[in-house]
Amino acid sequence: MDSFVRLLELAYSADSVSAIEIMRLGFQREVQEERGWFSFLYGWCVHVADWLAYLDAIIQELEICSGDMSVARLVVELRSGDGLVFADSVTYFKAIRDFEAEKLANMRLFLQASAAHLGRRMQFLARFNAM
Repeated sequence: MDSFVRLLELAYSADSVSAIEIMRLGFQREVQEERGWFSFLYGWCVHVADWLAYLDAIIQELEICSGDMSVARLVVELRSGDGLVFADSVTYFKAIRDFEAEKLANMRLFLQASAAHLGRRMQFLARFNAM
């Protein structure tokens, strides 16, 4: 029933009962939906890449502080055992960074697959536009 309702909606939107017009409009809508999804996914890739850069900066600062306690004393008031806290913090942020880097790699693979899928849909739509 859902497919039938969608078909009627497409026929009404196309202002035509021609099967080619209905199919063209259907594929055009699919391309628009795919472009929206692709844009959203690309935005998330940019967001995660920015987050990785931020994590790298934190890790670099923590490594400087843990490697040179005189620098760390300028940044924070140290107590005995705070050097261990810096080392644990570096390990913690590196684990988060590794997870985020893996997530970004997977998202980029998904983005490539989405781009290929969008390209195929656009080619199919071009065939109907040529009719």
